[in-house]
Amino acid sequence: MRRTALAAISLVATAGAATAAPGRVVQVAAPPRIEVFVPAGRFAMGVEEDAALVAVQQCELAFPALAGSHLVTNKPIGFCNVDYESELEHMRTRSVYVDAFAIDRDEVSVASYRRCVVAGGCDLDPLISGDERYIRDDGPMVNVTWPEAQDFCRWRGGRLPTEAEWERAARGDNPEATWPWGIEERPKDFNHGQPRVEAMREIERTQNTQVVPLVLLGDPDDTDGSPLIAPPGTYTWGEGPYGTRDQAGNVAEWTADAYVHDDSVKGYDDLAAQNPRRDARPGELDPIRVVRGGSWRQPAFVAHSNLRDPFNLVYRQSARFSHVGFRCARTLR
Repeated sequence: MRRTALAAISLVATAGAATAAPGRVVQVAAPPRIEVFVPAGRFAMGVEEDAALVAVQQCELAFPALAGSHLVTNKPIGFCNVDYESELEHMRTRSVYVDAFAIDRDEVSVASYRRCVVAGGCDLDPLISGDERYIRDDGPMVNVTWPEAQDFCRWRGGRLPTEAEWERAARGDNPEATWPWGIEERPKDFNHGQPRVEAMREIERTQNTQVVPLVLLGDPDDTDGSPLIAPPGTYTWGEGPYGTRDQAGNVAEWTADAYVHDDSVKGYDDLAAQNPRRDARPGELDPIRVVRGGSWRQPAFVAHSNLRDPFNLVYRQSARFSHVGFRCARTLR
C-alpha cells in the first residue's frame, strides 16, 4: 500500500509538470526511502568454528589480556579467550526462520529523534546528555538508552529489531556472508575504529581502576574517511543485501533481545529456530541488551554481521554510550 501510494504521488506530480510545460523534461525526485523490506525466509545465523577462532585472535590483539594465566590451559586470562570464546562456542551457525519485516534503511538521526521529542513521544534527556559533539541533527542518535530507543520506535509505529532480524537484514541469504556486502573485508567501506594506543591505555590505567571502561573502546580511525561519527547513510558502498546502510560500523545498535551469559545460558542456548527473541528474565530491573554492528570507536572486526560485541556485558539498558544508536523495525501483517 505504501509503495503504491508513493508511486501514485510521483506519477501525478510528473503528469502535472508535463501538462504545465509540454515538451519540457522535468525530473521529479522520489520521496526518501525510509524502510527496506526483508522477505520471510531461512538464513544461516551465527558463526562457524574457524571464524570464531579468528574473532578471538583479533579480540586478543585489539584488547590485550589481563595479567595472569589460566590454571588449566595456561592461556592469558582475559575477556577474549574466556568469556568471548565461550560465548562464540554457543553461537554456532544454525538455520533460523524469520517472518517478513521492514527495517530502517539508516540509523535513526538526531533530527528524527528531535521531532519525536517535539511531538511529545520521546524523552528530552538523550539530547542534553553526554558529549554534545555527537548531538548534531545530521548525525545518528547516540547517548540514548534502550527504553528511549523503544519509545521512539513505538512513536514511529515500530519497534527495535530482534537480534535475528538484525542479522538477517545484514547477511541476507548468503550463508558465507560475514559483512553486509558479502565475504571480503573492505575496511574503507565503513566507519570503524582501531585498537587503543598502548601509551594512552597505560595513562588511563593509572587514572581509572575500572577494567571494562579501559578496554571497551579503541581509538577513532580516520583512514575510513571519517575521523569521528558520520551522518547515517554516508557509506553507501557498504549497503546490505536488502538496502540497509551502516549495519557495519558508524554506531553500534541496540536490538530487542536481552543478553544472557551465565553458567546455564550462553549465546543462542534455548532460543527457538523460528522468530527467536530472548526476553529479559522476570523481575530483572535493568537487563543487559544485545548490541550489534560495531562502531567508529571499535576495531573493525567487531562490525562483523555475525558477531556480538566482545563486551556486551556492559550494555545495561539504562546506560548511555556515545557509540551506540539504533534503527527501528516493523512487523508486516
